[in-house]
Amino acid sequence: MSQTKNTVLFQSLAELNAKTPLADISIAELTTAAGVSRMYFYRNFKTYDEIIDQHINDLVTDFIRAVRKRSSSVESNATLFFKILEPDASAFGAFLAHNESNHIQRNFELGLQRLLEQELIQGQADPYWEAYTAGGLSRVITVWLSKPARETPQQMGAKIAAIVH
Repeated sequence: MSQTKNTVLFQSLAELNAKTPLADISIAELTTAAGVSRMYFYRNFKTYDEIIDQHINDLVTDFIRAVRKRSSSVESNATLFFKILEPDASAFGAFLAHNESNHIQRNFELGLQRLLEQELIQGQADPYWEAYTAGGLSRVITVWLSKPARETPQQMGAKIAAIVH
């Protein structure tokens, strides 16, 4: 699947959702706004939630690639994560404003669990610590995305480093 088309679908869905509940957005309206065919949508997605899921997965994958290329501190890695997330913050904010918070938070939690499993977030080898950390950090992410005036990625990196230590 083309990440570019998926990103455009995600952004178009967020723009439409800013004005209209997801349940009231037609596939024809979304695909027209995104400039993709209905066939592309149907081949790759069954629901609008799957578009959001795929986008979060793509962001986490981008972060994993970037982190593997360097050895850095918790603060610099957290800053990098928020830099990767920042261009989509308004789009996620639109979804969160329309009651998608549980879904989005759960997907970030799953992404953070991937980071823990791959030991890209250092901590205790304890399933309870991992669940607590992934759940807490995913909630921090959704709170940040929900705010109209967000802290910078550098400020969030410092906050995450203070929380984790």
